[in-house]
Amino acid sequence: MKKPKVAIVRIKNGDFLSAVKEAIELAGGLPDKIEKDILIKPNILTFKKTEEETIPIITNPEVVRSIIKIVKEKDYKSKIYVADSSGSGLDTSKVIEKTGFSKLEEEGVTVCQISSNGSTEVEPKNPLKLKKTTFSNLSLNSVIINVPKMKTHTLTRVTLAIKNLFGTIPGMEKSRIHAVGNTAKGFSKCLVDIYSILKDKIVMNVMDASIAMEGHGPSHGSPVKMDLILASKDAVALDAVATSIMDEKPSRVFTTRIASENSYGVSNLDDIEIVGEKIDDVKHKFKMPEKFISFLPIGIFFELNKKQPEYKGSGCIACLRCQKICPVQAIVVDKKEKRPYFDYTKCISCFSCNEICPEGVITITRRKYKKQLLFGGFIGLAFIALILVVSILLA
Repeated sequence: MKKPKVAIVRIKNGDFLSAVKEAIELAGGLPDKIEKDILIKPNILTFKKTEEETIPIITNPEVVRSIIKIVKEKDYKSKIYVADSSGSGLDTSKVIEKTGFSKLEEEGVTVCQISSNGSTEVEPKNPLKLKKTTFSNLSLNSVIINVPKMKTHTLTRVTLAIKNLFGTIPGMEKSRIHAVGNTAKGFSKCLVDIYSILKDKIVMNVMDASIAMEGHGPSHGSPVKMDLILASKDAVALDAVATSIMDEKPSRVFTTRIASENSYGVSNLDDIEIVGEKIDDVKHKFKMPEKFISFLPIGIFFELNKKQPEYKGSGCIACLRCQKICPVQAIVVDKKEKRPYFDYTKCISCFSCNEICPEGVITITRRKYKKQLLFGGFIGLAFIALILVVSILLA
């Protein structure tokens, strides 16, 4: 079996076009012939007050501009769209304007909300979690160039090529999928179901790692200057390599591991041909969100260590975005007090409210327990004792 290629290329002297072109060519190049419309799918999640704050959150528009120029050189005669669905509750057209993506129309392409051509309900052939969902017609009827950002994520640990395709789902349907997923692993299965439907439509994945994000991603983390472009036809392989560059094991990322286990791509680095730069030469230790408790062996620890959104206490502008995005209606914003209230009996810890908050006033904290912590401590000690006993017996 031929190994998938993943290209790693440095951006030199701010020359995005040369770096993107080299990465695409090293990864196997674009097809010689395309007869369908072309969808360039970046990450246009949201915007902040300044360009400096916004760039680590979104795919850099200059990376997309470079891809447009490369595609136009191929002379496909296809209509080119640059489209995304921003965070639920946001006006994507406004985000497109505020992030500078609207300026790309000077290249002769259409920049728009991804559901502008309507949507269609689709059922995955072999669903892992998501029995059906609504896709934008633009994503279903086009050849896709997937252009993710290298970022961390409070729920999925990282948000890379597979996660970027979540933006092909229109509007509030994304919130419903969060509710269906319910947990980090469950939601990741939903993402892999989405990828399974779009996989064969993708002709190239080009990852923007010029200025990445670490810590409290995908919208409130810290910038990391990497000056890299990555590319591959295999999104799973690309995510595995990108995660390794972030100095994290690909197996610790549910989307990568689940997609690989279901034969949707390759995640073992030994089975990937890495071209261009070497991982060790560009690796940077990213600050990750706290480790998922779901990796621990007993479920009680998940419940005891489960995190929840919490209001910082000031700064709310009562925009209602958190209330609108919540898939289980666990948030009510008091307009007079200018603050959100959370119903933790409903909350599924999807953190969409934290992701969408324009002011960054919703934080993620660990639940506060009393009796439960005592019980959990007892269970924890009992588990450690059991391990010690088994170790002695097997010695």
